[in-house]
This record gives sequence, structure tokens and C-alpha cells, in this order.
Amino acid sequence: MRIGELAKRLGVATSKLRFLEAHGLIRPARRLASGYRDYDDSAIETLQIILQAQSFGFTLEEISRSFVETRQHGLRCDYIIKLLTDKLQELDRHIEQTRTLRARLAGAVAEFEARRVHNQRPDVRTRQHGLLKEERLPAANARVLQTAGAVGKPLKRAQRLP
Repeated sequence: MRIGELAKRLGVATSKLRFLEAHGLIRPARRLASGYRDYDDSAIETLQIILQAQSFGFTLEEISRSFVETRQHGLRCDYIIKLLTDKLQELDRHIEQTRTLRARLAGAVAEFEARRVHNQRPDVRTRQHGLLKEERLPAANARVLQTAGAVGKPLKRAQRLP
């Protein structure tokens, strides 16, 4: 089958197939007299494995190494389980790093909100479209309420405008 048909069946660009072939992930297709690539059905299975592995977050380098391993020792369930378990642990580490980063960012936002409160005196403000008007509060109360707001509690008393 020609490269365009294969690409269409798998939902990928022909350039991706050429790239994977150039990097040795799929066997080079035989060439027709016209110069067109001609892939056999085994290319479909190989490409489906590559695409699924990429969807699980495996890099092309990791996929290539696993192909070398399976060519040498055959396709073994214990090997696949180890690859998937390792990828899952890597994902868990990334999730933990992301949670840590999120907490740091939330802390930075709270710190800057607190600084903003101390650098500006409370004032009457109107939200867009005049839906919410904040009342002017005594400076001491505003500081306490604003600090509480940095950790998710209400910032100021508010009243609805007509």
C-alpha cells in the first residue's frame, strides 16, 4: 500500500511516516517502479504500536530501544509490564512535581496579594458591569480580611448594586 493510504488508515501525516522510516522505527518500504513507497501489512501493526506507545508518553528513543529489546529477546509480557510500570512511576513523579509547583505558585499569589493590600489603602471599587461594589472598610479590618482572603476566605463585605 502506498504511503498516502497508510497515513490515511492510521490518521497520521505522510511526513510522520517518512520521519519514522528515516529514524529506523519502521522498515524502509520497498519502492515501486514509479518510485512510490509500498508498505506491507506489517507496517500497520508496527505503526499502531508506535502510535499507542507515543500516546502513553513514550519518546521515540524509548520506543526504538524497546524494539531492539524485543527483536533480541522476543515480545514478553513481563518486559511490557516493566516498561509501563516505569512510565507510570515517571508520570507520578511529574504529577508530584506539578503539585509542588502549583503550591509554590499559589503561595506567591497569596504573598503578592498581601503586599498589594498593604501598599494600597482600601477603596471603593466596582467590578465590570457594576455587578459588585465593595464597601470601604476601616484600614485594620481590611488588612485582616484581605490576609484571610489570601487563603481562600472572603476578602471584603460586598453589596449588590441595582
